[in-house]
Amino acid sequence: MDTPPLLRRSADLDRDRTALLELHCRGNYESETPWARLAPYQAYRQVWLATPQPAQFLGALRASLQDDRTVLDVWEVSGLVVGFLWLQLTDLPGYDAVLASVSDIAVVPEYHRRGIGGQILAYAEQAARQRGATVLRSEAGIENVASRALHERHGFGICRVILEKRLSPSAARPTGDA
Repeated sequence: MDTPPLLRRSADLDRDRTALLELHCRGNYESETPWARLAPYQAYRQVWLATPQPAQFLGALRASLQDDRTVLDVWEVSGLVVGFLWLQLTDLPGYDAVLASVSDIAVVPEYHRRGIGGQILAYAEQAARQRGATVLRSEAGIENVASRALHERHGFGICRVILEKRLSPSAARPTGDA
């Protein structure tokens, strides 16, 4: 099956609000700690949407756009948002370095395994270089095998490991309807 052309454009926080929230929530779930993914995605999503996190995410996007180096782009197929990239740059004084952080990258599940994630990641690297970055960093959940493999194919290596210990079996477990 031929896929229509993939088009990139700057995200519009009003127009793209629903798509950005859905992609961000899905990405959070896919990279979440294993115990938080015990609930099905729809239950996780229902709880997440009821928290302050969506407003915080949109506020962080809006605030980051104050830096003209920030990239907030969406990729579309036939007018449908199928992926997005949020790239932020930070100067590292004293190190003569500029860190580009992929703060968020996501592709809707129906478009996985079509090379879109790779195109977005390659674009992130290109945009980071054009903006003077000397380091490009991105994160993926330990069990998000597809994302980790994608990053490794694009030359990323592990630079940090976050360790977690669950202290309460009920902590942050979504309880919404599946």
